Amino acid sequence: MSQIVSVDVKHNLGAEEAKRRVQAGVEALRQKYAGHLSALRIDWSETRGDVTFAILGHSLKGAMEFFPDVVRVSVELPWVLALIADKAKGLMTRHTGEMLQLPPPKA
Repeated sequence: MSQIVSVDVKHNLGAEEAKRRVQAGVEALRQKYAGHLSALRIDWSETRGDVTFAILGHSLKGAMEFFPDVVRVSVELPWVLALIADKAKGLMTRHTGEMLQLPPPKA
């Protein structure tokens, strides 16, 4: 049985700026985990990014929702990976926070 893991990462950037910074940070994340993360795809809409990727041989899906003061990140973990749900929450919170602290992308 799968488990949805969700975290809210607070910020004071506004939804649009938070989304821009996360978009800019995704490439760094892709490079950092190149050996473990594959098939990363994000379909962006105005206030959301729908994510699909493969890690440790498992296909996962999730979403990032951008609000004026919070980015909500959620991933559906298959039962095998649900055992590491707490670690996944920590990674999601840390990486999203790091992306939000990036300098604003150049226009």
